[in-house]
Amino acid sequence: MPRVISRRVLSADAVDGVLNGPRGLLTPRSDIVLERAEGDGAFTAAEGPVEHYRRTVTVAPVGSDQVEITEEFDYRLAIPVWRVLFTIPVGRALRQGRDLPWWHPPDRFTARQAQIVALLAALAVVAGFLGTLLGQTITFARDEFGESKTAAGFALSLIRLSILITVAVAALADRKGRRRTLLYAAFGAILASAATSLVANLAALTAVQAISRGLSHAMALLIFVFALEEAPAGSRAFVASMLGLAAGLGSGIAVGSVPLADLGVAAWRLSFLLALAGLPLLLFAARRLPESQRFETARRQPRPRPPQQYRFRLVLLAVTSFAVLLFAAPASQLQNDFLRDERGFSATKITVFTLLTAWTAGPGMLIAGKLADLRGRRVLASIGVSGGALFALWHFTLAGWPMWVLIAVGAFMTATTVPTLGVYRAEMFGTMRRSESNGLLGMAGVAGSAAGLAAAGVMADAWGYGTAFTILAAGPVLVAILVLLFYPETTRRSLEELNPEDA
Repeated sequence: MPRVISRRVLSADAVDGVLNGPRGLLTPRSDIVLERAEGDGAFTAAEGPVEHYRRTVTVAPVGSDQVEITEEFDYRLAIPVWRVLFTIPVGRALRQGRDLPWWHPPDRFTARQAQIVALLAALAVVAGFLGTLLGQTITFARDEFGESKTAAGFALSLIRLSILITVAVAALADRKGRRRTLLYAAFGAILASAATSLVANLAALTAVQAISRGLSHAMALLIFVFALEEAPAGSRAFVASMLGLAAGLGSGIAVGSVPLADLGVAAWRLSFLLALAGLPLLLFAARRLPESQRFETARRQPRPRPPQQYRFRLVLLAVTSFAVLLFAAPASQLQNDFLRDERGFSATKITVFTLLTAWTAGPGMLIAGKLADLRGRRVLASIGVSGGALFALWHFTLAGWPMWVLIAVGAFMTATTVPTLGVYRAEMFGTMRRSESNGLLGMAGVAGSAAGLAAAGVMADAWGYGTAFTILAAGPVLVAILVLLFYPETTRRSLEELNPEDA
């Protein structure tokens, strides 16, 4: 159990102010932890992201006119999986002052909230890995099977029909619960991904990956919904950024596995076998993850009729999903083909390029998550979605180091939309329709992806990548306008305030 000890030696005259002043050591803290006084200089946690917490203050004379004050913290964070990353920063923050540190979310978390978000972030790593594998390996699978780019593109389009699985699973979560549905979806996605390593042709890969992708997308959707239902009202964007970072870590692991494809014509299959490493993590989470409190409350009440604003919000976000992915899907899916065919990159160089240019997404999500909770979402979302697309477009028109720089800037700006724009998908729907609505938005996104991939392929063959993505960039620009004109500002408003049917 971590222990932090702070000692100071003061003159006897200064002791009373240090101990009993407005922010004195003998007054309960209200920062990362909300304390309650236990007497005799001892304090425990009334609220905070801790399983155990105790602070003690002792005073001992040193010489004739000096006193030594010792402040000791014993604590254990309620942050499974990620505890090692937070123990030292939390200890330093406790020792140095009574203000929230710069890296902390705007709100204090309870032990339950910290545990749930940490477990869901761990599962987001698995979801990010599963969701990235196919896009990174399809070009190598195509080579083994002797298929054309057209056949591979058609397979990717068919796999997007797996959104029907996602929608069905999401709808089930609004009736049976977030926890159980999430765990079953994760288990199925992992097994189907591992089974992809055994396929004999492109048709079999398409069928198996349709199952895996449908379930992994449902998994990612439910993680997002579950986490934002549990997050404090003033920290939902921050939580979304944490989930995005975790999913990005999973994507990075998938990208890091791409060099395995250089081992042989069939070596791309090894990446899919790595999915089995997610099973122990899934079992760990299953033993500790409770059900969403908001779902437990809502399920005991009659299912309400959709409010008047429901259809408008659904259409608005559906148009947003379609327009964003009209550009983003082909920009992501076709990048490896672009680098391989147009720039002559090997599998290893593609991996290096992706890792060195995608790292900026992490800071982008972190900065935007904090700002969105403190300053608002709309302006940040508008700038991020349009700016990210324009920089990504620009990189398709250049070679050499400018291409690397531009896509890194584009990744930074695009990542800011995860906590600013993405958070609306949970905030704008009531509890008993939140998962199902997100599934329907996923269908709109898949339609945008399919349209974008089909259009990009045709236009890239006819006019080149630069012209193709210049035309498709109209989608994100339209979204930037819609956000400024029609999206509400939801910062620091409870989900019940935003959705009165839940009140």
